[in-house]
Amino acid sequence: MFDVSRIRRDFPILSSRVNGKPLVYLDNAATTHKPRVVMDSVARFYKLQNSNVHRGSHTLSNAATTEFENARKIAASFIGSPDPAHVIWTKGATEAANLLAYSLGDLLIKPEDVILVSTMEHHANLVPWQQTALRKGATLVPVPLTDEQTLDISAYESLLKKHRPKIVALTHVSNALGVINPVEQCCHLAKQYHATTVIDGSQAIAHLSVDVKQLGCDFYFFSGHKCYAPGGVGVLWGKEDLLKAMPVWQCGGEMIKHVSFDHTEFNDLPFKFEAGTPPIASVLGLAAALEYLSTLDRQAVQAHESALRRFVVDSLQQYPAIKVYAPFAENVGIVSLSISGLHHQDAAFLLDEHGIAVRTGHHCAMPLMESLSIQGTLRASFALYNTREEAETFVAHIIDLLSSTMASNQLIKPNSDQTIEATLPAISFPDANQLVELDQRLAAEAQQNKLALLLSQADHPSLLPQSYHCDQNRISGCESDVWLVCQKLEVHGELFFNFAVNSNAKIMQGLSLWVLSFLQGKTASEIQCFDVTEALHSRGLHRFISPSRTNGLHAIVETIKAYTR
Repeated sequence: MFDVSRIRRDFPILSSRVNGKPLVYLDNAATTHKPRVVMDSVARFYKLQNSNVHRGSHTLSNAATTEFENARKIAASFIGSPDPAHVIWTKGATEAANLLAYSLGDLLIKPEDVILVSTMEHHANLVPWQQTALRKGATLVPVPLTDEQTLDISAYESLLKKHRPKIVALTHVSNALGVINPVEQCCHLAKQYHATTVIDGSQAIAHLSVDVKQLGCDFYFFSGHKCYAPGGVGVLWGKEDLLKAMPVWQCGGEMIKHVSFDHTEFNDLPFKFEAGTPPIASVLGLAAALEYLSTLDRQAVQAHESALRRFVVDSLQQYPAIKVYAPFAENVGIVSLSISGLHHQDAAFLLDEHGIAVRTGHHCAMPLMESLSIQGTLRASFALYNTREEAETFVAHIIDLLSSTMASNQLIKPNSDQTIEATLPAISFPDANQLVELDQRLAAEAQQNKLALLLSQADHPSLLPQSYHCDQNRISGCESDVWLVCQKLEVHGELFFNFAVNSNAKIMQGLSLWVLSFLQGKTASEIQCFDVTEALHSRGLHRFISPSRTNGLHAIVETIKAYTR
């Protein structure tokens, strides 16, 4: 029987508390935590073996090289590679995809060729191929999804037959939905049309037993940090004939045999694609993580993760206002959902107040979100160390969020016989003095109360009316929708600026009004001097707003500054 309590003792961070609550970490699809054996492996290298590999002529270098190459053997064995030389170390899955897009793309792609990808691809396995297609005069063609948000195999077969693509690049598991694609079947079908197959295994490697020979793919890659290893390291596996035929990608040390001013002779596999000093400690950490996984009953782990997901899905599907995407598909343990009337960004902040870590947004899968006609989802992703109690806690808080949202959204429906006035309603611009009071309150509040104060601003009386929620007023660069209008006032020959703003995310609404506390009723020169990063730090808001979340604030400030230029 799978003993999750024993497993949890291997991960020290799981005993942490967040906002005074026990950490419930459900962001494993973004990155997993590291067991002690991985951290010990990295520390041991730096304590006892720290040296560069391959080119040294002393004891430490020889020891480091031996461990480094043994790690390659471990990685090869873990994915069923017949030869460790077919395993290339990369900085991660993204670098592996870029290496293939440029090197394999240069080898195979010609004008008017087709590269086939799926609609659910992570940007890392889509944008590099898109750019290769643009560079080579080829075409990128997406495989659509079924109504159940799974890969449409019938459409896939039709596209193979119609386009006879040179390269097929597919994800083994969707990072946004957790759906397991039938990659063995996909590779078999692709081979019938002589396509070279590339599989992104980033979300699969920690959950599924992978055998590249059985899958029948030509290339397989994954990141270390999603399978309990350190960041900054990944694996690219490829078939020998293709790896040998592919041109070099990066040049420098280790990937050469001989260099003169007239000619360079490149190294054999795998070093041909490993220019420069590799991430040695991270490679050793990855080997330790793979060995750790190999000691476990992988089928029992998968069953445990699937059971947690099934419990969450079954519990939440009882509520019509909660939509779970791909609820019935074969899945590694990811729940991607939306709550009617509650922006996913707001939901994540509120869950974090209770120590629950989830991911929200488009999950680097914008085309997938567009196909689903949504901007993003709230994603909870389970790992081998998550418990039934944590799943129950997550469900309970999602239901609480739904209840509070429904209670606060009791809006009066307009009479269907009412005619809509052609003229736009007047805008009530927020008062500058009231906005300054908001900033003063925010500065005075204890850290744990700042979020609640920002969220409460969603009921501000001066919100921009719905009639102004149009593309002309929409700010690009925000994860949530934000609309802004500007009013110019001339007083004694000097221009002053007022702004009205609204967002479909409460947290962004509150932050937008807070930004206006510095800018409302100010001159162009005053507005141009405003530094939003400095303001965030001065109020302690940077502690719970991640750098990526501040992109929306920067977009708002830049839009405001553009109005005043």
